Amino acid sequence: MKLEEYLLDIVEGKKKGIIAKIILVLLTILSSLYRSIIILRNKLYNWDIKKSKQLDAKVISIGNITVGGTGKTPIVQKLARTLSDKGYKVVVLNRGYKAKFSGEVGVVSNGKEILMSADEAGDEAYMLATSLKEIPIIIGSDRAKTGEYACAQFEADFIIMDDAFQHRQVARDYDIVVVDATNPFDNGYLLPRGKLREPLSGLKRGHFFLLTKVDQVGENKLKEIKKKLIKINAAAAIITTKHEPTYLRNLTNQQRQSIDLASEKVLAVSGIGNPKSFEDTLKNLGADLVDKIRFADHHDYTKEEILQIFTQASEKNVDKIITTEKDAVSIDDDLIEEIGLEKINFEVLGIEIKIIDSQYKFDELIVKLEVAR
Repeated sequence: MKLEEYLLDIVEGKKKGIIAKIILVLLTILSSLYRSIIILRNKLYNWDIKKSKQLDAKVISIGNITVGGTGKTPIVQKLARTLSDKGYKVVVLNRGYKAKFSGEVGVVSNGKEILMSADEAGDEAYMLATSLKEIPIIIGSDRAKTGEYACAQFEADFIIMDDAFQHRQVARDYDIVVVDATNPFDNGYLLPRGKLREPLSGLKRGHFFLLTKVDQVGENKLKEIKKKLIKINAAAAIITTKHEPTYLRNLTNQQRQSIDLASEKVLAVSGIGNPKSFEDTLKNLGADLVDKIRFADHHDYTKEEILQIFTQASEKNVDKIITTEKDAVSIDDDLIEEIGLEKINFEVLGIEIKIIDSQYKFDELIVKLEVAR
């Protein structure tokens, strides 16, 4: 984590000096090499030299162009629920990042019951299973194999591949690209000099762009982002969304309550790709954000870190500690029991995706998905 923070500070220009300059040059060289590899790989698929596996179901990829939290999970949830509510059999494929399951195909949920723990499944997959209780969630790094399993075992009408824009081993009917309006293209460099997973020209493959967190940027910046996306891919529709807070729930007793954070002293705790967005959301809800604790994305919490969190909360005299749903599944049950003994409430902020001014475009997307192929 310290090395990651150090390198990030260099990339963002926060570190100065000869050593920082040398490291930056090395990162730039590695970024150029990575760029060449990605361009060649994409050309092999475009030229049909590398083949994409065709599945016996309609396939939707939801991904992004950058590393880090763009807000894909709420979109996966919304799309899966929408298609399921229309009577289709939907299966979600997730790679199972940091999952302790080591097989090729892992069934986190069969649509009736959850079959894995958060440790076994990974935080994102487990969170999807808990929120989409009637939809099977499958993990595995080989999307072709997990996709074939979904078709054979669950007779899927639709397969939603979470975080799969760059995983072209499986043919897809629609590519939905999620773009975080607060940090759409990072610094323009590819990994490891920046956070881009591939050149922006890759956006030409997208059928729909979903801009998230647009309520956290100004109108001029939003226009610039749209203009750039249209310049790259004018054929893709743009849907604007925001992450709408819907509830607070107590981490220990699971009780939900309406959100009322006006003047509440809050310590924000998160291990997500874009912690600033989460913290800004708390501020916009009226919270007095006294302090914040940030961990790396997909962080697994330890007993010592929980003690550190409560020590800092006590020193700052906060009213609440608030974290995300993604972080909540990364806290073991035994730690949650201990948290229940503390005097300061540890709460979880629930988020849903809300389409702002382009609901008709989302409705058109659903229709196009239904008639695809």
